Amino acid sequence: MRDRPFAFLRLGNRWVNMALVSDVVDEGQQLTLFLVAESARLAGAESPTPVDVARQFTVSRPEDVVKLRKWLKLNDEE
Repeated sequence: MRDRPFAFLRLGNRWVNMALVSDVVDEGQQLTLFLVAESARLAGAESPTPVDVARQFTVSRPEDVVKLRKWLKLNDEE
């Protein structure tokens, strides 16, 4: 048994870094993944201000939904 979950999961034609997934919304036949990435932008001339950018995408292929649910269940820490 491994101590840490694998960080990347292949869903369809993309690799998803599951370490960046902040939330998963179960909508029955599909799952919506929310990914958070931190970036900094210059607000004004001198002070960088951190900005949280939330991205989302929907997993709707039945085989990918099953794969994602299995991954979430295997790596659940609670």
